[in-house]
This record gives sequence, structure tokens and C-alpha cells, in this order.
Amino acid sequence: MQMFSFSDKGPRSANQDSYYLNRLDDKLVACVADGVGGNNAGETASQEAISEFVRNITLGDSPTNSLVHAHKHLLELATKEPSLSGMATTFTAIIYDGQRINGVHCGDSRAYILRGKGLKQLTKDHTEIAKLVAEGKISKEDAALYPRKNVLASALGTHKPLISQNFTFDIEPKDRLLIISDGIYADLSKKTICTLSIENNNLEKFCLSVINEVQRATPKDNYTLIGIEF
Repeated sequence: MQMFSFSDKGPRSANQDSYYLNRLDDKLVACVADGVGGNNAGETASQEAISEFVRNITLGDSPTNSLVHAHKHLLELATKEPSLSGMATTFTAIIYDGQRINGVHCGDSRAYILRGKGLKQLTKDHTEIAKLVAEGKISKEDAALYPRKNVLASALGTHKPLISQNFTFDIEPKDRLLIISDGIYADLSKKTICTLSIENNNLEKFCLSVINEVQRATPKDNYTLIGIEF
């Protein structure tokens, strides 16, 4: 198994993205979180969410319960520290047991599986625009021009009802998993990412080619990527 990770603040003054990639006993845990909030609150949100999630996974809790614990942890921190009020974060994580991945997700970071010449998005975007498209209130073509397309419908640490997703996927040899923040896919289509994977047999070269394409497109946000080849 090969692994790769990268995060950059892009044009922003601080990097509010955080990630985690490590083995815990007989499992592999990978997380990406994209924080929201003024001052350093977004950075704190993403870091604390990952820390609390991993702590609970280490204690033997389920991914779903660990996600809820991370959500409650952020709410408690914001209550104790007024400067953190309003902080929140997206959160996408997988646990790999040697055969399949079990994932949890909230927000608009994404998990992709690349197999052969195909790409499958495992996560749903919890955004205002995705909800409107799903309800048929706006077309996919008009969605690109929607002024509030980056507004989250759910995130960890907010006082809105938590919307989360569980997903599983049976892994085959040579499958590739990407977990990315929106700073990656804002500038790279799924088709481009799939093409780059086909063109690069080595995982590191593939991930670096994704990063190079993002940088060529002049990123407007922090951008983070975890790549795993099984």
C-alpha cells in the first residue's frame, strides 16, 4: 500500500485545512477537515475535530459516534471560548480494515475512488446548491452561476441539525482513494483527475500532478489531498 498527503494555504494568510493519515493498530485512518471561522477559529475547528475523532476511534468507538463526539466537542469549545464562536468544519474520514473502507462525512470535502479508467465519488456534498439541484429547484447548468454555491448545508460545530453520511466500499488491489478539500476540486474536474490517474502509474506522481494542476489554475483557497493506493 502506498500513501501520500499534502496541504497548502494557497493564497490565504492561514491554512484552515487539517488532515490525518496513520495506522491505528490493524486499521488505517485517514481524515480531511476544512475549517470555517474568523481569526484562527477555522484552523482550530479542523484540528480539534480530527483530534477528537481519532481519540474516540482509538478508544474503540464507531466512526459514526466518533463524528458526533467531534461535533459536540467543537460546540463545547466555542461555548467556553468566545473567540471561537461561529467556528465549524467539514469532515471526511475513512477507516480501512484490510478489505473495505468505512467512511463518515459531513460538509463539502470529498472522497473519490479511482479504479481502472473510472472515478466514483463516495461522498455527497452537503451544500445549499447540492440540495437545490437534488430537489430539482435549479439545473446543474445554472448551479455553476449560483451566487451561494459555497454555502454549507451542514458542518461540524454549527447549531444546525447535523447532516452526515456513512459509506462503505469494498477495495480491490490497485484501487486509489483520494480525500480532498474543495480547494482541490474547485479547479479540477473529475474527468481531469481521472485522466491524471490513468497517466501516472505511481501514486506519488499522480498526486503531485493533481497538485501541479491546482497550482497552475491559481487556487483561491487552501487545498488538501490524501492519496492511498491499495
